[in-house]
Amino acid sequence: MNRKYIFGIPIFEDAIDLDQFHIPEEDPEDLEPTWDAGVPSTFSTRLELPDRAWKELERVIQENLGPAGLLGDNAKVGHVWRNRYQPHHFQDVHLHPNSQWSFIVYESVSSKTSFINPSMGLIQNQIGGILGEFPLDYKPNLPPGHIIIFPSFLMHQVMSGNEGTTVSGNIYMEYRPNQEDNFFE
Repeated sequence: MNRKYIFGIPIFEDAIDLDQFHIPEEDPEDLEPTWDAGVPSTFSTRLELPDRAWKELERVIQENLGPAGLLGDNAKVGHVWRNRYQPHHFQDVHLHPNSQWSFIVYESVSSKTSFINPSMGLIQNQIGGILGEFPLDYKPNLPPGHIIIFPSFLMHQVMSGNEGTTVSGNIYMEYRPNQEDNFFE
């Protein structure tokens, strides 16, 4: 038997040093009810990170994407925001458009994120949700002090039941084809 898995989507789960990635509490006026559940967030105002938090975030991103060959040209972290959850808060299925990678830092909560298999509809139509070889979603089991980095096109949602904060953001970069793969030059 020669089993292979095709069409895999890489994600990265890692610890992040919350002593270095310490972000002061925001002014309550900077939090606005956001999305359908009204999650208080700095999404509209942009979260300001201290230098050492930027350095810790950049370190973790480079240590994960770099060795995997996924760190493109002109990589930069852009929009960053904090979400403050109460147990009834949730987020509907969404993605992060116009960026290449995204991340969630679980500051004071365990993960309640559920990533949706891009082929979920096809799997349900052909197989149902009964074979473990074809998972419909992925729910990471990450405690506070961890980060998940994922392709921005990966649909995900946040389940209710948490109380605390996450910091999320987007990573922008440029990918270009390898010279030997570029038939148009």
